[in-house]
Amino acid sequence: MNAAVHDTADFETRNPARPDEVVARYRADTAASIDACVDRARAAQPGWAGTPQPARVNALARWLEAIEQQIDTVAQAITREQGKPLAESRAETAKALREARAMLAFAQGHGGDTLAASRAGYQNLTLRRPRGVVLAIAPWNFPVLTPMRKLVPALVTGNAVVLKPSEATPMAAVVLADLAQGILPHGVLQLVHGAGDVAAAVCSHAGIAAISFTGSVATGRKVAQAAGTALVPVSLELGGKNAAWIDEVADLEPCLDAIHGAAFQCAGQRCTAISRVLAPRHRLDAVVQGLARRAGGLRMGAGDDPATTLGPITTADQWNKVDRLVRAAVAGGAQLVCGGATATVDACPGGRFYAPTILVCDDPANPAVQQEIFGPVLVVQPYADTDEALALLNGVAYGLTSSLFSDRFATVMRYLAQAQTGMLHVNHGTAPDDQMPFVGVKDSGLGTGSVGRSTLDFFTTEHAAYLAA
Repeated sequence: MNAAVHDTADFETRNPARPDEVVARYRADTAASIDACVDRARAAQPGWAGTPQPARVNALARWLEAIEQQIDTVAQAITREQGKPLAESRAETAKALREARAMLAFAQGHGGDTLAASRAGYQNLTLRRPRGVVLAIAPWNFPVLTPMRKLVPALVTGNAVVLKPSEATPMAAVVLADLAQGILPHGVLQLVHGAGDVAAAVCSHAGIAAISFTGSVATGRKVAQAAGTALVPVSLELGGKNAAWIDEVADLEPCLDAIHGAAFQCAGQRCTAISRVLAPRHRLDAVVQGLARRAGGLRMGAGDDPATTLGPITTADQWNKVDRLVRAAVAGGAQLVCGGATATVDACPGGRFYAPTILVCDDPANPAVQQEIFGPVLVVQPYADTDEALALLNGVAYGLTSSLFSDRFATVMRYLAQAQTGMLHVNHGTAPDDQMPFVGVKDSGLGTGSVGRSTLDFFTTEHAAYLAA
């Protein structure tokens, strides 16, 4: 597995809390090394596919055990490059392991079916086969959880995988690959390193049989175009502009607690982060004040500081984007309640911190309402009635996840029927369960989602078999 970290290399990663601190240096892959990587995967894949599925499950289970034994090492790798608090990094790794084990359980019941035949003496079967070599492209915000959502279902169904982690946070992927050595057959898990040009080169490689991508909508469109040209199946997990709709509730405080947690974990750098709050006009002040009070209790700092509850923004480009969009929102008429600027932390000179921000906006076209900010920013949108709340919830291009807080059964049922999001949460935040489908609609996703039984279908092809006696 080409997972080495180099002393002298083409690019380096830095700690976003202390940008003067170089974390690691990496060699970017070239056309020749990409060819070699895909060739190794193609050579290894038939033997892995021919391994009985229980043996594949057992090997992957041993790999998961090895990761769990090194959970602190994995968490340190996440925090040093991504910046999130160590507690969040450990929680990310633990969730990745739980999801992976659920996928192994699903895989043991995944396969073909026997269907009724219309002719006497015949049997009709459906079969599922691995696709071959799968390309997995992962983002920088969840350096373990997102890759594992691709690696485990692809591998357990008999594919080989080429993993391209983000060039901002590749260390966790290196650790995962290193831990697989001696457990998984040589060649079935390959890493390639580099920026968008490397991803584009692998996407267009003739040896790739399927592509699973998580990232921005703009990049996802490019991946889909490349996949379409080659007639390669693609699964896209893209962004979100997720709303929490507060309806009639007897106690507002638990709602605000759940919204606060879902909004500011990972400094808001989550596709499932709540970034909009739909508040009844008659409770607008209470909602805004409650959220601002909670935001004021966050402590910015480095991820390795146990007191930190809000880490830095991972990349300089994203840091600048958050600031630019918040300024555009205020210039466009949004009311700034708190935050709204980059921040400094004495113990972290030059750190890329952004103050937790609450906005109020009555304009559904405002950038804070329509664009994915991907930072510690919440915009509160007042509404008059249920019809307006649903229109606001659905009035964005994204459709990943949402939450409704309500004591009214009729409102819950209407939300479940009409909210245009792939995941719907009632009376809690947007944390998905470990075995439930992770799926978006509209601009938030294309193809089968990650996690859940249907994920295994994406990594396999279906065949109809007719047997005559």
